[in-house]
Amino acid sequence: GDGHLLESCRGVWALHYVKFVQEMAKRGAPIWAISVQNEPEASQIWESCIYTATEERDFIRDHLGPTLHEHGLADLKVLFWDHNRDGMLERAAITYADAEAAKYIWGMCWHWYGDPR
Repeated sequence: GDGHLLESCRGVWALHYVKFVQEMAKRGAPIWAISVQNEPEASQIWESCIYTATEERDFIRDHLGPTLHEHGLADLKVLFWDHNRDGMLERAAITYADAEAAKYIWGMCWHWYGDPR
């Protein structure tokens, strides 16, 4: 579908990342980095979640970053975009322009397809 993460669910969704990373580490599979969402602009026929650039930035700034820090996961690398390279410059401009969000971000990830250049 083309649903967006409800504001009322963003805090608990950030906590889900914490619990996932913690449980994987307990089972011998430490996680060094996470991305917010694979293909955040892809509306699929299966379960998916759309994040606009501002939604993803705000989720990182207001929920994911602070929650990771509160639970001792400040060293976990946070990546954003994780989508086709054709939209990466616009996404980076919006996301990195917010210093409060940028302090939680380690980098940007993208897929090398989807752009005919």
